[in-house]
Amino acid sequence: MTKFLPSGRFWRRLVLERLHRLLAVVVVFELIQCFADYWWEETYSIVYGVLAVTAVTELLFTRLLWVRLILQFAAAAAMILRKIPIEWGGWPESWRAWDQVNDFMAFHLTQFHPFFELAAGAILTVHALAWLGSRRFGAIAIIVCSIMIMTVVDSFFPLELWRNIAWIVTAGLAWLVVLHLRQLQVRHPDSWEAIAERPLDIAFPAVIIITIVLVSGIIMPRAPIILEDPYTIWTEAQGREVPVFSGEGGVQRTSASGGSGSSLSGYSRDDRKIGGGFQFDYSPVMTVTTSQRSYWRGESKAVYTGKGWEDLKNPALVAAPIGQEAASYELDPPRAEGVETIEVVQTVQVERRDKLPVLFAAGPASAVTELKSDNNAGLRWNPEEWELRWGKSARVQTYSVVSEVTVLDEEALRGLDPSAPSSIDVTPYLQLPDNLPQRVRDLAAEQTGEFASDYDRAKALEQYLKTTYPYTNTPDLSRQSDRANGDFVDEFLFEIQEGYCDYFSTSFVVLARSIGLPARWVKGYATGYDQAALERARYGGPDVEPDPLGAGTYTVRNADAHSWAEVYFEGYGWIPFEPTSGFSVPQPRPANAPEPVEPAAPVDATPVEPEAVPAKSNWLAITTSVVGALLLAAAVAFFVKSRRARNVWSRLRHRGTTPNQRVVREMERLLSFLHRQGLRRESHETIRETFDRWSRKFSSLSGEFEGAVKLFEQARYGGGQGDGRLLTAFNEVSEKIRKAL
Repeated sequence: MTKFLPSGRFWRRLVLERLHRLLAVVVVFELIQCFADYWWEETYSIVYGVLAVTAVTELLFTRLLWVRLILQFAAAAAMILRKIPIEWGGWPESWRAWDQVNDFMAFHLTQFHPFFELAAGAILTVHALAWLGSRRFGAIAIIVCSIMIMTVVDSFFPLELWRNIAWIVTAGLAWLVVLHLRQLQVRHPDSWEAIAERPLDIAFPAVIIITIVLVSGIIMPRAPIILEDPYTIWTEAQGREVPVFSGEGGVQRTSASGGSGSSLSGYSRDDRKIGGGFQFDYSPVMTVTTSQRSYWRGESKAVYTGKGWEDLKNPALVAAPIGQEAASYELDPPRAEGVETIEVVQTVQVERRDKLPVLFAAGPASAVTELKSDNNAGLRWNPEEWELRWGKSARVQTYSVVSEVTVLDEEALRGLDPSAPSSIDVTPYLQLPDNLPQRVRDLAAEQTGEFASDYDRAKALEQYLKTTYPYTNTPDLSRQSDRANGDFVDEFLFEIQEGYCDYFSTSFVVLARSIGLPARWVKGYATGYDQAALERARYGGPDVEPDPLGAGTYTVRNADAHSWAEVYFEGYGWIPFEPTSGFSVPQPRPANAPEPVEPAAPVDATPVEPEAVPAKSNWLAITTSVVGALLLAAAVAFFVKSRRARNVWSRLRHRGTTPNQRVVREMERLLSFLHRQGLRRESHETIRETFDRWSRKFSSLSGEFEGAVKLFEQARYGGGQGDGRLLTAFNEVSEKIRKAL
């Protein structure tokens, strides 16, 4: 065995006892790496660095678990200190004053959140996988479960996971090779000695096969989808949209459970339950080259349920022709003659391989002149809701669209007769839940009672929401009541009193409807940013004048996902309103039009100031969770390694049985194990005949097989209860057989 390589003992331990730990690091790395676009760069640097240190320490040390854990957790702390600016607040004046110690710990430990928890989770996951994968069944289970996790992620996220799966499969094959060599060394030491003298005879074919699998998986070209995953097939068979948590289709989303846990900003189609909080994801979604700065409208929804939004049933969809000569898309209802519009030309380059449910455009699209996607024929136009959508989401590379956007003539809108009949059925756009609290209706009437025109009343609601409630992506949901049937808008206006665009836009629509203004909820993306304009503003000097129309190329990110509102005005159609604090919808205005003047707020409209909620110190929870995880891991390791602990558990488990009965039962378990290993007992054989046959087949285990039979026969036919020494001897022989096979 020492001929295996120079320093044979070291290399034997490296390959047989440590290499599978490195493969566990590879699996964890691939499971984490697929979310590279969704985590902060600092988070990834810290976790990657910790995994690298873990790999090195696991390869260098076979035992000394606590030394390895100390080094790995110390590396996590060092990585955080290196990547995150940690502010030093000084030592407490007295370590006996609990308030000072608490403030000291809270100030410093909270700065490590959530980086330390993520790094510690990665370390403990590596150790758990390495322990579970020490046997063939565990290794196979790890690889299968990892691939299943990838399939679930593929169903909910717009990610390309083929390379990650290829690396996991490669790690799994190498893992099984290591376990096979380990079993070969125990079962057939003579054969192992022969192989150890010529290691390349087995290493070279294994490396070639594994390399072929890896390279094939990485360079394999993308094939068209033949079968969807089962979750997608089932959901679409029920006539429902497939919910996607980020990057494909709605606005900033909360957690799937509807709780207060944050997820990432992005566009999602499932708006049946809105609210919660989110974290900004600044990964790019598309770039838009446009002749007019705009919001990029995706779709609208009309049915408010008290918890979220749903679509109108059976929308009237018509085919959307594509090309320069295609006829303009009609609007329902059409604009009145004399209403001024401006043509906005946009070319959109989709940056990610998302399946888009709709095409995004400035206001209502009038034509799609170019489209490069995998389903051009499936594009439909909804003239009532102004949506360009597919029956089934499609991958889009690029498209060009022309929009006819209404010029905002405020004086003309103020001059409309509120009592004039409407040319459309506005009933769906006045719908409200029957259980909408009366105080919501009263608030709307209070804020708009002094204004005569519908336009001024809508602007009053817009201004009230903008100036009353602060914007935050992490609203404090602890302020809301525990009512199971509580209304989303009511809770925002009177309890939570802070939020992001979903809160503002939904509240605007509900308030507008409660005073008789037809309104609907709209979502898509805010403008994004024009890098060229930023550079001109920064370096161009005072002589550089910005384009008044905002023409340019805008980068739109997941963080720009946004929702706003539209109100219907007869003859003009749907006019956008932006009630979210800190946002302003780009809207073309007539030439020489005066600067927009917001309607004066009523005298008695006092902004609601949310109560100051002190920040909660969570350092104790962080420390407790980390210490608890370490104690749990230590308890598991102690139980697994401690013979005394296993004996205590064995006595509790087998209380009431005699030692001889235990030996007979252990023999049955040993036979079941050997049967799973391919050693079958014939029906006509006695146990001694079976073990004699196996002894001839495995000469290196003949002594153990003979000893097991003798101890079993003594317990089975010797009479009496027996003693513990007989049981101990049988367990020792049985364990030797199990390890060898």
